[in-house]
Amino acid sequence: MRLFDTHAHLDFPQFDPDRDRLIEELVRQGVHVVNVGVDLETSRASLELARAHPHIHAACGVHPHDARDFTDMTLKELAALLARGAVAVGECGLDYYRDLSPREDQRRAFRAQLELARERGIPVIVHLRGGARDELLETLREVNPGRGVIHAFSPAHGSPRDFLDLGFHIGIGGPVTYRKNAALRALLREIPLERLLVETDSPYLPPEPHRGKRNDPAKVRLVVERIAEVLRLPPRDIAELTFRNARALFRIDA
Repeated sequence: MRLFDTHAHLDFPQFDPDRDRLIEELVRQGVHVVNVGVDLETSRASLELARAHPHIHAACGVHPHDARDFTDMTLKELAALLARGAVAVGECGLDYYRDLSPREDQRRAFRAQLELARERGIPVIVHLRGGARDELLETLREVNPGRGVIHAFSPAHGSPRDFLDLGFHIGIGGPVTYRKNAALRALLREIPLERLLVETDSPYLPPEPHRGKRNDPAKVRLVVERIAEVLRLPPRDIAELTFRNARALFRIDA
């Protein structure tokens, strides 16, 4: 069964003790990964991982938490990193929940990265949290790169229809397995199968029964199994269609 985790951070220090062993296990299990940068340093690390491991693919971007440091030079360096083989821009977006960067800086960095994705013809990986939904949607409508994924989709994002209408895929991760998250499971039926992606956000958001522990891309299997249960489809079918969806979105050859 082929699996595609479309959002992980394998370069983060939580994986320092056993990164090589874990990556070997991912190869054995047939798990592909998009490793997502959150700043220039992690974007470089993502590219290094992708260069060393054919089943890992790099995304390069600046997270809204780091938007206060986003300058014209940041944009220039990010463009140079993307030219080295990244499959997407991201993770970028708006986070009005933690507000670790001023909102004006978040908006500026997000718009610049959308424009960069549109210029390069590659998808964007979008982070959305807090009361930023309407503003983020407005920005996407103004500067739509044409394709991308709304990362870690939740009921707080409202109906997925507005994002689907803009050409976006929907990323579903570990929270779909949480016993009290019936609202997210109900939203699954609003997502066309051809727009569904699965993810882990490793090392964060581990699925049941691993809450409180470090997450890793191999656990995307548990996300697939829970989605399959809700949609009453074989897990192998969900795994295969989300694998193909990811490959098509990020234009990754088999």
